[in-house]
Amino acid sequence: MPVQPVGVMSLVVDREFQKLWTIGVLMGAMRWLEMLAIGVWVYAETASPVLVALMTVLRMLPMAMFGTFTGAIADRIDRRLILIGCMMTMAAVTALLSMLAWFEMLEIWQVGLGAFINGLCWSTDFPVRRTILGESVGQGRLGPAMSMDSASNNATRMIGPLAGGALFAAVGMTGAYAVAAVFYALAGLLSISLIYRQAKRPPRSTKLFADIGEGIAYLRKNRALMGHLGVTIIVNLFAFPYAAMAPVVGSETFSVSPVLIGLMMASEGAGAFVGATMLAFLATPARFRRIYVLGSGLFILCILLFSLVDIYGLAVLILIVGGFGIAGFAAMQSAIMFSEAPPEIRSRLMGVLSVCIGAGPIGVMHVGWLASMLGGSTALAVIAVEGLIALAVLLVCVPELRR
Repeated sequence: MPVQPVGVMSLVVDREFQKLWTIGVLMGAMRWLEMLAIGVWVYAETASPVLVALMTVLRMLPMAMFGTFTGAIADRIDRRLILIGCMMTMAAVTALLSMLAWFEMLEIWQVGLGAFINGLCWSTDFPVRRTILGESVGQGRLGPAMSMDSASNNATRMIGPLAGGALFAAVGMTGAYAVAAVFYALAGLLSISLIYRQAKRPPRSTKLFADIGEGIAYLRKNRALMGHLGVTIIVNLFAFPYAAMAPVVGSETFSVSPVLIGLMMASEGAGAFVGATMLAFLATPARFRRIYVLGSGLFILCILLFSLVDIYGLAVLILIVGGFGIAGFAAMQSAIMFSEAPPEIRSRLMGVLSVCIGAGPIGVMHVGWLASMLGGSTALAVIAVEGLIALAVLLVCVPELRR
């Protein structure tokens, strides 16, 4: 068997990696575009931080509710077909919402339902698209591949909010949803063209819940992976919910336009893009866990600093630095789980990882409730302090994370 080439350049010329990478870019950009446009629209309609947070919750909730099921199903059904179905579903949903907005029939419950359906499709990203990506590139190129995928995903944190803010300012929700529909459809066409043969598994007589139980039983015996999932839960509870409050903080603290709110959110993506690009060249398996933990801590610390300033330019600079932390967290999150999980239960464990990511809605509702009483910036300060304390406790309890 020929030795598989390694390194970033071998991925750049790999057509199937190019397709999977592009699908991830399109999905990520449209996800952030939707979240920004929805947040600004709901706050403009209701002036309610809680409802803004609720829209983000509805987008994230399916990961917590169905992540383990999608992981187990992906071990049984062709992952490529699942990917195609999800892309086309999101295209249809956003096209319908764009039409409702065009005819001035769009209501908050419809936006929330659309966010939930698209979130259900998004919940397949780890057990389906990223698992396909990992299996396609092989173990030798796993670190660079996941870092490049993370870099592109973080680049979408620039593109999506900027586009969302600009489109909302120019043509409202109609334009934002219409653009999302087109790009989801393009991702669907790329999925159809994907060449991927899922590894043959022996026929399984076990039930779906038994498959899920097998994956959870493996995790319970692996302290390092349990700690890894603990970090994921902490970051999604106490750091990422800041994005749901960005429209609120932008309006309350900085008094800026939707375009500048989008630019503020994009600055974090800019830092994450640069950081993840560097990791594509520097990340080795021996460094995976250290990068993961340090990046998580840096991100939460920057959310705390962001909450304490009232100068727009300084806030943007802090978020750029925080983006470097996001890069370490996001790239290593997939790489660690994929590299350490046995191939026969890999999708199931990636599904469990999705559930841990799905803890975010609890954090979003928590910060939304705090913001309704204390204001957006103070609410972010509270959750950031909670996150730093929780991370410190986890590092003491699971020493494997410090190695």
